[in-house]
Amino acid sequence: MSNRVLVVSYYFPPFSGPGTQHAVWFHRYLRDFGFDTVALTSSVYFRESANEPEIPDGVWRVPVSDFGRRLSHHLHHAEAWGQARMRMWDRGFAWSCFALQRAQRLLEQNQFTAMVSVSPSISSHWTAYWIKQRFPHLKWIADFQDPFLGNPFRRPRRVVGLLDESLERAIFTSASYISANTDTVQRMWRERYPKLRDRIVVTWGGYDPEEPMAARPLPQRPAPVLLHAGSVYGGRIPIGLFRSLCRLVRGGRLRPNDLVVEFFGPADLSWLEPPDRARLEELRAGGWVVHSHDGYAPRHEAIRVTEQADYQLLLDLTYPHNTKLQVPSKLFDYIRIGRPILAFTPHGSPAEYILSRSGIPHIALAPDDTPDQVDSGILSLLQLPPAASAASPWFLGTFDARRLAQSLADRLRA
Repeated sequence: MSNRVLVVSYYFPPFSGPGTQHAVWFHRYLRDFGFDTVALTSSVYFRESANEPEIPDGVWRVPVSDFGRRLSHHLHHAEAWGQARMRMWDRGFAWSCFALQRAQRLLEQNQFTAMVSVSPSISSHWTAYWIKQRFPHLKWIADFQDPFLGNPFRRPRRVVGLLDESLERAIFTSASYISANTDTVQRMWRERYPKLRDRIVVTWGGYDPEEPMAARPLPQRPAPVLLHAGSVYGGRIPIGLFRSLCRLVRGGRLRPNDLVVEFFGPADLSWLEPPDRARLEELRAGGWVVHSHDGYAPRHEAIRVTEQADYQLLLDLTYPHNTKLQVPSKLFDYIRIGRPILAFTPHGSPAEYILSRSGIPHIALAPDDTPDQVDSGILSLLQLPPAASAASPWFLGTFDARRLAQSLADRLRA
């Protein structure tokens, strides 16, 4: 009997981002547990280069032809234009047409027993849904790295919301398993779909054990650095941090060379109200907040900068609602590096739970903490020595990508 698995994911390297992690891990590590994997992904991304990288074994990037890629590029632009007007950000529905054609050929020419689709983008599950309709014998696991309905960063217009409800229901009722990204999302989905509760499981984020990561020696500099590496988008702007820094500086409780907050990566500050924008400009003018890099940076470069920071800044914020549905993927990088972490996260969130058992010194501040609590938390962070600590055995065992792939393999065999 064949143990061949089709991994369907719109995002895959050379695209760089958290959305590729589960797809890459499943494609690579399911092979350690007796499965032969083939990945189906896109060769064209909106605003990303379509230049052909070295293709790993068993990866189909479609469309394949030059004509197909040019056509796909135009379709992606049209898709992005239309989605922007509907307040959406789910690329890849145009890609689904090419992916379905390739999947049809693969499944007719080879014996596959199972399929795993990974989002973002939701178009991966849309594609897998239609593959399942044509090949109903496939066992299908739909893996969501973010929730779909209820995602605080996804607020489309009402007509799109109604379509989203229909799409989610179709995916959930057709898939063999639906995998949530956190236990809080699992509970939400089990309440929404009580008849499917036994099919709703959890596959956490995690870390790749083959990716080297460790704290580097701290460079000589005037002040310790509290670093956020990566994009700041939506409601993840640390308004509470900016307000606290202004209070501490104006009150003389923070002195020059006590701390610099550094942002490495693009930041959308459009959510800031004028008073908070003025505070940020004041902090920038005083050198308390710096933006060292404003564009896309490859992951290896972002990790290098993170490994040389005194403290790490985690923004698990979804202003104004502050849901507890996600865990920022950089938390797993921070914990492996081991230096103290300042986390803005709601009380009782999955991120707070992971931090509490990680073995890494940290300060966790909630969006509803009082100004005095936030000020005290920032000052307490500066009392923590920036030496690296070892992650706990619980963390290393629970979030190892091989273990996550093994859990998936067990479900494929069930």
